[in-house]
Amino acid sequence: MKKITLLLCSLACLAIGTTNAQIFNMHSFSSTDGYYPLGSLTLSGNVLYGMVQAGGIHGGSIFSINTNGTGYKNIHFFNDTLGKNPQGSLLLSGTVLYGMTEQGGAHDSGIIFSMNTNGTGFKDLFDFGGTKGAFPKGSLVISGGVLYGMTPSGGANGIGCIFSINTNGTGFNLVLTFNGTNGADPYGSLLLSGSTLYGTTWSGGANDYGCVFSISTNGSNYKDLMDFTGVNGSYPEGDLTLSGNTLYGMTSSGASPHTYGDIFSVNTNGSHDTVWYYFNSTNGNAPFGSLTLSGDTLFGMTEWGGSGVGNIFGVKGAVITGINELSANQGAISVYPNPNHGAFTVYLQNTDTKAQVEIYNILGEMVCNSPVNKTAIQISMNVQAGIYLYRVLAENGTVISSGKFIVE
Repeated sequence: MKKITLLLCSLACLAIGTTNAQIFNMHSFSSTDGYYPLGSLTLSGNVLYGMVQAGGIHGGSIFSINTNGTGYKNIHFFNDTLGKNPQGSLLLSGTVLYGMTEQGGAHDSGIIFSMNTNGTGFKDLFDFGGTKGAFPKGSLVISGGVLYGMTPSGGANGIGCIFSINTNGTGFNLVLTFNGTNGADPYGSLLLSGSTLYGTTWSGGANDYGCVFSISTNGSNYKDLMDFTGVNGSYPEGDLTLSGNTLYGMTSSGASPHTYGDIFSVNTNGSHDTVWYYFNSTNGNAPFGSLTLSGDTLFGMTEWGGSGVGNIFGVKGAVITGINELSANQGAISVYPNPNHGAFTVYLQNTDTKAQVEIYNILGEMVCNSPVNKTAIQISMNVQAGIYLYRVLAENGTVISSGKFIVE
């Protein structure tokens, strides 16, 4: 594995990317207006929306606050009947917020709700319980007028499910019921790309350490993309991040001596997976949540480690390295001329199988793909000068070879 740079700082001195960054306190939570925010903030114009898990009246609240720190207000207090203790984030669609609570509702197993951004029109869209899922911890995603999400409990086998429901609360459908073999106990949220959902499960899979999966929104084409082994991490709790056709995520622990979690990547077709970094407690422990990609750097947080109260970190160069190291299986394949001006030949020596050539820029974005059914193929691209990365895949998705070239 190529060397990557890990940038770390404690929560008390956030200064990533600049030497004069400043932190200012916008609001301090209390038992009156709620506390323990576990999700992320949702932005609409100059207003931030979020949820806290506890406090308030009976079990958390929804709040809004201006980006300049003024105007904090609770726009909804949860209660036993209409849900309580939310752990995920809000989803904004137009002027409507959607979310889930872990508990409360008709069966005390959580609800799906909607509410206008001005605090009016709160609706209990669906009450979880039993075979229809229970105790959701993540957030919702939306496609058209359909919401998708997961629960870590309930379902036919009691170990979680993937569901869909219309934004008006009708048409609840179990997209997939987890059975252990295909994963179990998903703690995070789904990632939607086109008509495909990607996610992780906390346990289950081949080794009962969790897995990365994909599934079509209609419930077909389920694929176990990667099984965690302990050596490559175990028990992922957060969400996935997508760049090009590469998924990035984190595990909360792993096998000894890598017991503090790691950062991993896997291709969307499951053809290759890589561990980018093992946490060692000094630089972080038990990462929770999702990674944020900016340029060639992935940012995230750990729940523990560092000074003992968690770290903010950045992994620089992971995206570039990730594409460049798609395969350690270098075949008799070459690209010429190199450097070139965007027109080049891909030569496959002694190749009698159908293949696919994919070209990426250094941000991991696919800029060209072409089928190969003969020894050599000419490719012409209208792209900017720079370093580009290629990989050649066999018909079954196996990476035959990968490398890089320069466009002048």
